[in-house]
Amino acid sequence: MNLKQASLIVCSGILAFSCIEDDIPQNEVINAPATYVFERDGASTVNYQGQTDRLNMLSEVKSYLVTGDQGQALSLQKLLDMYSNTNSPFSSQELNQATTKQLENKTNAAQIDFFKGLMANAAEVSEDVAANSTAAGEGIAGRIERGNTGNFVNVNEKGWEFTQLIEKGLMGAVFYDQIFNSYLTDAKIGDAVDNDNLVEGKNYTTMEHHWDEAFGYWGVPTDFPKGDPVLTPEYKRFWANYTNGRDGLLNVNQPLMDAYILGRAAIVANDHTVKKEQVEVIIDLHELVSAATAVHYINDAMDYLSSGDQGNLFHSLSEAYTFVSALQFSPRKKITQSDITEILTSDFGTDGDFWKISNESLQNAKNKLTTAYPELNDHADVL
Repeated sequence: MNLKQASLIVCSGILAFSCIEDDIPQNEVINAPATYVFERDGASTVNYQGQTDRLNMLSEVKSYLVTGDQGQALSLQKLLDMYSNTNSPFSSQELNQATTKQLENKTNAAQIDFFKGLMANAAEVSEDVAANSTAAGEGIAGRIERGNTGNFVNVNEKGWEFTQLIEKGLMGAVFYDQIFNSYLTDAKIGDAVDNDNLVEGKNYTTMEHHWDEAFGYWGVPTDFPKGDPVLTPEYKRFWANYTNGRDGLLNVNQPLMDAYILGRAAIVANDHTVKKEQVEVIIDLHELVSAATAVHYINDAMDYLSSGDQGNLFHSLSEAYTFVSALQFSPRKKITQSDITEILTSDFGTDGDFWKISNESLQNAKNKLTTAYPELNDHADVL
């Protein structure tokens, strides 16, 4: 069926299709559903299994890295295999069998060597910690305790916590980069992309599917934010967790979800103007979440610096580093690349050496972020 011969109707609150005559005007009304549920002929048109697979892969990568923090030696080969999904590295057979899905080939190309280098360093340091319980010190990679909890993390000679740099770093270099620079681009959802015919053997058009894949990388449940976060694990996964964490001060949950839903409904209605408007909203709000989360962890770092809690200081700085870094992937970023670079290589210590930070340098980083994102000014000290 040619989809220009269909119009949107709402059936029991769920978006559906109904064949109509060619002479009925198209796209006069966009009926957006309350949740991210779209159907055609009684069957779902939404599929982002590949994105869910990659979120699950990163969950397993993080879990494996944590074993290094707990004193076990990590295998570099296993980390690389998990990154490229080769040699059945996952505990989930579904992930091992999803051989066309991996994190490496979806990582921003300029960042792949960075993450492979981190993995090599993480494995090396974990072996030394496992054998010698080497304590981290200025210029010395090793283990460091977070507070007086008995929980240790492995860091490199600059104080970078491997688990955070890899997990949160890939959230930006894969998930955000794919949303911003792949699936929400003209190449994937532009007016010339096929939105008239169903993909062979599927119940969606090419354009519909690409939009769904962007949504899948956000990682929220389809009824976000209406569901119960206690009962819905997706609320605590990757960007879903941080969007929800910033919502109380910045009101980002519902506007972001509305933009994803309305944009998808606009695609079904072939309304490209509304679709493009939602792309702008989505990019701006995702970017704001990353900037706000960076300020959140800078605030934590300033507190830990004052109290002398070196382990939690490095943990917070590692998180702040990754959320600042994620801003570079926004094609509409409000902060300059030079400010991002200065935060990462100067404000967070000379050459990013966390041992060399100061309250003044952290305040400089915070000022750069709140200047670029004035929405944060009223909340800068309480994020």
